[in-house]
Amino acid sequence: MTKATLGVMLGVLLGGCGSSGESTGGAPATDLTVVLSASTQSYQHSDDLSGQTARSVRAGVRSLTLIDESSGASWQLFDHGPGGQEVSWDDGAATAIATIPPSDVVAGHYTRARMVQDWSRYTIDATLHDGTDAVAGSLSGLQVTSDGAVVDGSARPQGYYEQTFTAPGVDKTFSGDDAPLPSESKTAEAEAVIENGQWAVYFPVDVTVADGKTGVLTVRANMNDAYRWDDLPGPGFEDAVYDFAPPLYEPVAQFGGNRFDVTLSP
Repeated sequence: MTKATLGVMLGVLLGGCGSSGESTGGAPATDLTVVLSASTQSYQHSDDLSGQTARSVRAGVRSLTLIDESSGASWQLFDHGPGGQEVSWDDGAATAIATIPPSDVVAGHYTRARMVQDWSRYTIDATLHDGTDAVAGSLSGLQVTSDGAVVDGSARPQGYYEQTFTAPGVDKTFSGDDAPLPSESKTAEAEAVIENGQWAVYFPVDVTVADGKTGVLTVRANMNDAYRWDDLPGPGFEDAVYDFAPPLYEPVAQFGGNRFDVTLSP
């Protein structure tokens, strides 16, 4: 595989580590707060891929929609526009990404969710190969997954990427706008597809929302070893190590969190 098919940590989102929005036992909630959170709790993977838990995982979440598959009805909880709101998918992170007044709550039983993620940042352990030299270090990446996403004040095309590799005595950067994205990508319990230039993540839910509901709706992503790739038999490449020798990259096979759980609390 050529170019930078970077692991898009779809569950990878951040909001600058904002308030969790969870009840503290004080006055009753007057709105419905939407919180995105993450955990790296152990997860049983059933594939034959190598994986690691990425660090400093950040992403821009544009929108979240709940879907009633039986009737086809849907409720878009928020839409922050191109670039989305920055959130964190690091272990224990929780970002309050939207506040919905009771009058805007759409009651129903929802069985599927659609979340649009516009970009992702993360850091992984990696080994850079250059001829016969192999250097172990850290690879930090940015990948734009939705066309026209605004990142750091600039609109970027889908496929734009930046990478920085650091190791003792080594500091290399790579960038471009042609990192390939698959038209469909499946994680263990979610799938992502490109729809009208947007990277849309679908996952099952089972949540009933009452009319005028207040409290907290939490979406929790499991990120345990969620950066997953196929090891290649390159010279000096090792199993269970993310090896790359630009423009050759080991193909990332899983884009996003392993699963997403949606819960409602008072």
